Amino acid sequence: MADTAPTDTAALLRVGSLFSGYGGLDLAVEEIFNARTIWFSEINEPVARVFSHHWPDAPNLGDITTIDWNATPPVDILCGGFPCQDVSTVGKMAGLKPGTRSGLWAHMATAIDALQPEWVVIENV
Repeated sequence: MADTAPTDTAALLRVGSLFSGYGGLDLAVEEIFNARTIWFSEINEPVARVFSHHWPDAPNLGDITTIDWNATPPVDILCGGFPCQDVSTVGKMAGLKPGTRSGLWAHMATAIDALQPEWVVIENV
């Protein structure tokens, strides 16, 4: 998190965060990779405020379905945990098809293709 980051941030790997939630995955990625989160994408406003509290310098790019990846700052690591309701055995089992919550995975795949990060960290069920 920003309040515990080293002062020389230029040497840190850059992280982009999708489906960010409150930042649990980001915290782990920063710790393991010696990295800093430079932007995130979260549509749940109360949760995004928690994320912004801990990473005040990271802008929220908002809805993943509307992000222009060509205008997004490059990252070394892209992380995210796309919605699991449609792939979970306790969910609807609708799969990754378009129109499902888990189908938002396709937008993460588009981001990976456009940004070409060195690392991709995906969390799901």
